[in-house]
Amino acid sequence: MPTSGRNLLLMTHRAQEYDVIIAGGGLAGRSLACFLSREPALTGTRILIVDDAGDHYAHRSLIYWHDKALPLPLVPVATFMSLAVDAGSAQRVLPLTRHRLCLTSSRTVFRCLDDVIDANPHVTRLDAQISRVRAHRGSVEVALSDGRLLTASYCFDSTVPPPGIKAPLLMSGEVRRIRTPHESFDPSIATFIDFRSGNHNPVHFHCVLPVSDREAFIEVTRIMPGRRPGPEFSFEQATSAYLREVWGVSEFSTLSVERGCIPLGIRSSPSRGRHVRIGTPSGAVKATTGYGFTRILRQTQHIASSLATTGSADVPRPSPRFRWYDKPVLRMWKHDPEQAVQFMKAAFTSGDADLVLDFLDERTTFAEEQRLLGSMPVTMLLQPRLWI
Repeated sequence: MPTSGRNLLLMTHRAQEYDVIIAGGGLAGRSLACFLSREPALTGTRILIVDDAGDHYAHRSLIYWHDKALPLPLVPVATFMSLAVDAGSAQRVLPLTRHRLCLTSSRTVFRCLDDVIDANPHVTRLDAQISRVRAHRGSVEVALSDGRLLTASYCFDSTVPPPGIKAPLLMSGEVRRIRTPHESFDPSIATFIDFRSGNHNPVHFHCVLPVSDREAFIEVTRIMPGRRPGPEFSFEQATSAYLREVWGVSEFSTLSVERGCIPLGIRSSPSRGRHVRIGTPSGAVKATTGYGFTRILRQTQHIASSLATTGSADVPRPSPRFRWYDKPVLRMWKHDPEQAVQFMKAAFTSGDADLVLDFLDERTTFAEEQRLLGSMPVTMLLQPRLWI
């Protein structure tokens, strides 16, 4: 008779303090705890979430897309069925046939995850800092900074990569929720990666996500080398200039402001036996765009399912060819950002928005990638300095 995943987890580790230790209580850690809690075969699994940030995460707006039901009961702030993309001097509106582009808040996402986690009496939260994780053949040993020692069958680690690993690029941005006195936006269309701004120094782009004809989230993003400071840049001035020059909006009020940054191009940290990297350190965030919300949900749901069915943690690995695609694009952003702008414009005006979103999600087949790349200026990527 097949043995359940729960029994496989405990069969050789009954004396251990926990079955699963989750290092980090952000999106990846919470998602994994939630999906583990929802697996009937893992009922009673002892889960410890170790996080020294508590509930003090800076909540941000999240842009995501999906073409099937999400594993969370999210009600987005806004949903879009068309993308307006930068086509040079004007915009081009592309319909979304399969996908929906959505806007939500990390606060809403965390609330959905915590509702499941807090209902599980076998989940413990610990406000502490991990100083060392040591994997053994059948278990893992976790040392806390206060000297306490914990053991488990697995440690799933979503904390920052080890010291010394630097991001080649840094994506920083500001999201400003605004309200205009007049009808200014089409709530059914999201403006996605728009480079039409008067000043490109440093290179930056905008997204416009309307929630009504007079209210919208305006995101301004810049990508800079991660190891040297960039020129002075005012996100507020960039947003005002963009709205005035591109949208003809000179008067608006600001309802809220969010700021944040995402490291791009960090090499994924390897898992070591039962010390398993998840989330950003595992490469779940797309190297060239910083998008990772649905990718992290899929990754952690897959891990929970594999533990429930086999008792082993199977972490889905991205295809190596997507790293091959990403490398010259990252180098282009670093060495020739103006050329990167032209490449991105071409990518998003290929005519098939659903295919582009699948490609960004690394869910395309090789044949689909050939079709997409055939409509893009791939010769830009063949310069030796982008590969050496």
